Amino acid sequence: MNKNIAQKLQAKSVTIARNFSNPDREHNGNGETFAVRKIIPLSETTAAVTFNKNTGKIAIAFCYYINQSGGQWQYFFPSDSHLMGMKKVEPILDEIEKHNFRFNFTTEMAENTPQTDSKAL
Repeated sequence: MNKNIAQKLQAKSVTIARNFSNPDREHNGNGETFAVRKIIPLSETTAAVTFNKNTGKIAIAFCYYINQSGGQWQYFFPSDSHLMGMKKVEPILDEIEKHNFRFNFTTEMAENTPQTDSKAL
């Protein structure tokens, strides 16, 4: 992760903690406050951020970088269901990458590029 993206992630993590510490926030009946516990880079453009809650619990946000409008971090708090769904996306994305590979070449080159196996499509 490059320095600029990492610094934006750190700033976003603090913003997330501040926003979720708002006592008037929807679904904050317990008046929880959040503090950044740890930032864990997962790839060049993804990270997990854990938060300590004043209740003693820990929360996790999945953060992903979008390279538009100067670049920005987005996030959500994943559930088990999110993770199960993302595991199912991995082989589909792999097949799509294989299918799309030949389109990276000129028409003549694409015609001579063997088609890859796209079982999921």
